[in-house]
Amino acid sequence: MAKMIFDKEETRNLLNMLQSSDRENHIVAFQALKNVDVDKYIGELLVMYKFSGVPKSDWSEAGKKIHSKLVSIVGESNLSSPRTLSLITAQKGSKTSVELFMEYFVRDMTSMLEQIGYPTDSFEINIKLKDNGQTTEFK
Repeated sequence: MAKMIFDKEETRNLLNMLQSSDRENHIVAFQALKNVDVDKYIGELLVMYKFSGVPKSDWSEAGKKIHSKLVSIVGESNLSSPRTLSLITAQKGSKTSVELFMEYFVRDMTSMLEQIGYPTDSFEINIKLKDNGQTTEFK
């Protein structure tokens, strides 16, 4: 079976499916993940593991290889944002996985500020990643 190619849009789509309240979406996403090259896309998998909202135990549906790898890296503790980024870096995750992490991190931070009543029209969060002279900005 051919390995799945994981680009940024595909990762977003799978993450949206995993964030859905529809259990069928989770099943379809996990089926798609069974064809992923775990070592090559570990950064993307860590982003999905962190931001999906799916209980850790449900990740066994993604297949034994993915579940075992994630458990061996993450362990039993909760996956905080700083720890997630640290693990992506330690596992030599792709630039795309770091960009996705930043995108979802900013989204979550903005949502948290909204929930505590901070007026979202009074701030702007900008993060810039620099890589060999290239700058990627997240808002």
